[in-house]
Amino acid sequence: MRNSEPVAHFGRIHLAEPAAGVSRLELFVDLVFVYAFLNVTSVTAEQFNLAGVPRGMLLLALLWWCWVHYAWLGNAVRLTRGALPAVMFGLTATLLVMALTVREAFVDRPGGLPGPLVFALGYVVVRGGPLLVTTLALRHDAGKLRQFRRAWRPAAAGMLLLLASAILPGMIDDRLVRDMTRFGLVVLALAVDYGGIFVIGTGAWRLRSIPYWAERHSLIILIGFGETIISIGLSQGAAVAQPLTWSVIAGVLVSVLLVGLLWWTYFDVARFAAEQALERLSGARRARLARDAYSYLHLPMMAGLILVSLGLKTALTQLRIPSEPTLLGPLVLYGGVALYLTGLFAFEARTLRIVGRSPLVGVVLSIGLLPVATGLPVLGQLALLVAATGTMALADATVFRRRHHRLHQHIDLAGEKGSGVTPKELFLDLVFVYAFLQVSALLAEDPTWSGLLRGMLVLTVLWWAWCAYVWLAGAIRSEAAVVRVMTVVVVAVTAVISIAVPQALADVTGGLPGPLVFVACYAAIRLSQVAALGVTAWRERDPDRRAQALATMWPSLLALAVLLAAALVPQPVGDIRLLSPLRAGLWLVAIAIDLGGVRLVDVARWRIWSAPHWCERFGLIVIIGLGEALIAIGTAVAYSPVSGRIVLAAVLGTALLGGLWWTYFGGDADVGEHVLAGRTGRTRIALARDAYAYLHLPMIAGIVLISLGLRKTMGGLGAQPVLVASPPLGAVPHLALFGGVLLYLVAVEGYWRIVTGRLRRRRLLTAAAVAALIPVTAGTGPLAALGVLVATVLLLVAFEAPGDRKRGDPDGPAAPTGDPTSRPAVDPGAPPARHQ
Repeated sequence: MRNSEPVAHFGRIHLAEPAAGVSRLELFVDLVFVYAFLNVTSVTAEQFNLAGVPRGMLLLALLWWCWVHYAWLGNAVRLTRGALPAVMFGLTATLLVMALTVREAFVDRPGGLPGPLVFALGYVVVRGGPLLVTTLALRHDAGKLRQFRRAWRPAAAGMLLLLASAILPGMIDDRLVRDMTRFGLVVLALAVDYGGIFVIGTGAWRLRSIPYWAERHSLIILIGFGETIISIGLSQGAAVAQPLTWSVIAGVLVSVLLVGLLWWTYFDVARFAAEQALERLSGARRARLARDAYSYLHLPMMAGLILVSLGLKTALTQLRIPSEPTLLGPLVLYGGVALYLTGLFAFEARTLRIVGRSPLVGVVLSIGLLPVATGLPVLGQLALLVAATGTMALADATVFRRRHHRLHQHIDLAGEKGSGVTPKELFLDLVFVYAFLQVSALLAEDPTWSGLLRGMLVLTVLWWAWCAYVWLAGAIRSEAAVVRVMTVVVVAVTAVISIAVPQALADVTGGLPGPLVFVACYAAIRLSQVAALGVTAWRERDPDRRAQALATMWPSLLALAVLLAAALVPQPVGDIRLLSPLRAGLWLVAIAIDLGGVRLVDVARWRIWSAPHWCERFGLIVIIGLGEALIAIGTAVAYSPVSGRIVLAAVLGTALLGGLWWTYFGGDADVGEHVLAGRTGRTRIALARDAYAYLHLPMIAGIVLISLGLRKTMGGLGAQPVLVASPPLGAVPHLALFGGVLLYLVAVEGYWRIVTGRLRRRRLLTAAAVAALIPVTAGTGPLAALGVLVATVLLLVAFEAPGDRKRGDPDGPAAPTGDPTSRPAVDPGAPPARHQ
């Protein structure tokens, strides 16, 4: 919630509030950071040897240190005020370019710009940005500014050394000496930067908001877990119709179970207990603990996740394409788990003063079982590692039971759970968004009208499955072990769905029948949601909840029966682009039953536990979708040398997504939350259903289409100069790019119309302009067309942004002042606030 005390500010840069939380803008930036982290995985996979892995860890350390200073910046400055959102999106565009050149940070690729130099220059901008903004914020406080300037010295030295690593080795002819020189200079840059901050102490830093600091680090770890599961899906290829076999499905399920167990270790006790440890300190001691436990000790945890991601990707690729087993694969996988748990153990020791809990057991087992694992097949290696990590939960329930119980008691007594989105929900959302964007990749492989129809059918079915779990989370608020286990199971099944998406409507030769696998996994997700709601209603003896469960059950069962009939329709096997009219028609019937069935059900017995939770959940899915669309830009040029055209397209793509971000989060999302919080009974449920469950679907569909358009735009760019024209996009990708923006804008305006009862002329004119540009730009080059589209969207933002800034914080929870839809931020249906 917004703090009522006045906020100190210097010029146009406002200092952060003491109780500030992580903003939506920062979550968007963090998604791009984690993409950069996981690009390290791809680089290391390409150079999977004793030289490539250390290089990958160095790149991760550089990227992590950049992110750490964005966390410090958000702790000190309100990034959603004044011109700072534009600055942050500019830095995000630079970060995306930097992430694209991760593959060339050590070895340049011929045919484009000098990769090491582009990476080093990107690092200078991304690393120096937070320092510059903080310096400007403190320019009127001579004492604090004098202290803070000390932080510039190690940063400047590190940046100069990294620039030297990009330039000096190019003057050396001998390849081995050149590589060793570059490696040594990067190591020296890291040592100076990391060590320099430790030496100068914490006098220049103050922790203004403990909730923000703990939440920001937990989010980056959580996104890391989500992206690790995404890398599991990518091990089977993005939208590649590989035969689905029992071994591949078992490998995906076991891999997700491993990631789920590691996720549990952090979000069970450590995340919340460490935050309380910070609250017990003050001043310099608090800042030192924040630096040591979070800035430093979260690095080995993230590095461990990157290694786990690399190990799982390698192992699952072997299941798909059998190859000669190597020692390095299990070494990286088991070593990644050991490194993550070592970082977690050190984190608990530094914050809670606990030594000898279950993470230490996991470290010992993962290292001790490595020699045994090297002699096992891939599935055996994964199962053995799952057993080792599962032993930690057993140890907490037996050997460390008393200590574990006391820690849980302490956390529970510290406060009650709140109405925000929980880690398990965001974890699930990340995987669902990956499944959504698999549709974009699928469309990129088949950019035809039938492919477009196929993609929209799959997206709608996945969306309704996700909405079912939003309803479930709104009805059942629990962090019990059984609920977390259910979350991990649903995430695992969703991961299987993501690799089955290419075969949802047509099968390939060999393996299991793809349509049946998709429908079976989808049925498991939907039926588990219905069962959870029914069991809860039965245990609580709540007639309203029982009626809700029954109302949910019948349309779901009927729709599942129709989807099963569609999967059993005979169809030639071998080409996933074939779309049977009968099968497509049955899918349309199933979707109509599922979506229309909710409208036919009496909403009087439905309930929304918390309007802020409901709105935040849908807002987060939009943010994650926009972030993953930005990542799709990088995916499209992963194997191309970075050129000026690619850099320009990446900047334009970031500007486009940033403008679309503003059209929803510049005020609309907050107004919708306040209107929903002020409604009760039937009107609240109807508004939640129409404005969110229904109208956010075309928003996500628009983002998926934009992702397709950006993929095709980036994919058609080569190493030619910027001014050299490229062939225009095909009809479907061009329509997807412009039509996706049009669909998104119309959906946002439809949302505004339902929420406020009004339409905005400026938004309608912008949508009409985008529609008119579709035929006008059809024959132009992709860069020119993208530039015109970006200019149109940014023109809308330029007209609206000053008004949004006058009305209130575009990223804050309060409704714009003076808006007739504004209501007090009180949720009549919500219980008292509780600690999360």
